[in-house]
Amino acid sequence: MDKKFSNKAINFLKKEGFYVILFICLCIVATVALLTAKNNKEQSAELQKSQAIEQKQVKQTAKADKNPSSSYDNALQVKENSQANAEKEASKGVSNSMSTSFQKPVEGVIARGFSEDPVYWNSTGTYRPNLGYDIQTDLGKPVFAAMDGKVEAVNTATQDGVEVILDHQNGLKTIYSNLDPNVKVSAGQTVKKGAVIGIVGKTTLRSAYEKYGNHLHFAVLKGKEFVDPGKYIKY
Repeated sequence: MDKKFSNKAINFLKKEGFYVILFICLCIVATVALLTAKNNKEQSAELQKSQAIEQKQVKQTAKADKNPSSSYDNALQVKENSQANAEKEASKGVSNSMSTSFQKPVEGVIARGFSEDPVYWNSTGTYRPNLGYDIQTDLGKPVFAAMDGKVEAVNTATQDGVEVILDHQNGLKTIYSNLDPNVKVSAGQTVKKGAVIGIVGKTTLRSAYEKYGNHLHFAVLKGKEFVDPGKYIKY
């Protein structure tokens, strides 16, 4: 019986052996293909990971290259702003220095001080403010520019008489009134501190008959407001 079984097995292998071998070969090929695909997938994943790392490094490098320029620009801007602020402060310091370094416009004494409240005037018999200094002095005394400036106007027909207005281009203007008609400057002219702009005259109508007699009326404008000249000059 065993012999008969063996014969059947041998006959089966002879008849079906080709297909068995073919099946085994297919299994082997499928296994090899599966392993190859797995390896390829792993390699592809590694390659993508490597590329991602390289791209990240490139971006970081580009950002690092860009930052110094940005930092430099920011530093330059800060430096420029600092210089501008320093120049502004220096200009402000010069302006303040100029504002407190007036020269006396004329030699004399204060006959009537600055007053925003009305005071009595003999010349007109009325009460009104005195928005400047009336500096008692001699007729014909030279009148000086209190600071560097530009002649804004020469007015010959005001109640305060012939007057010269100097713009000091720092927010301040000075006004010199009751001058002799023969002024020494003209509108648009630039003058230096201490330059003679005219002489004391007798052209005022507003204060022609005050007890203190001959005088220079000197006023200071800050913006559009009259301010006390005593903030800038001392007599």
